[in-house]
Amino acid sequence: MTTVFASIQEKLIPFENLFYTWLVRVFLAATIAGVAWIDDAPPLELAAYAISIYTALRILMHFGEFMTAAPFGNRILQAISAVSAVLLLTLAFPSIAIFTRVIAEFITL
Repeated sequence: MTTVFASIQEKLIPFENLFYTWLVRVFLAATIAGVAWIDDAPPLELAAYAISIYTALRILMHFGEFMTAAPFGNRILQAISAVSAVLLLTLAFPSIAIFTRVIAEFITL
């Protein structure tokens, strides 16, 4: 039984490394975009949108890597885990950007 868990954990390590590498990148990009959205200056908003689009495209370009790094042998389970990882990364971006903006508005009160 422990060998089964050890095998799953060994297969999960590359997927986790890839996910957490992208999560840090998404956090940084979302923080930069959130800070840019604080001020309503058009150049900063354009920069924030450019960062958002670039980050989204980069994540989508690595969808295949998420599928190959998935710890499952079945293609359907690989696709489900890759889609869920991309979905989590996608949801993390607006969460951090909104959180950054709310903190900035709270500080300026």
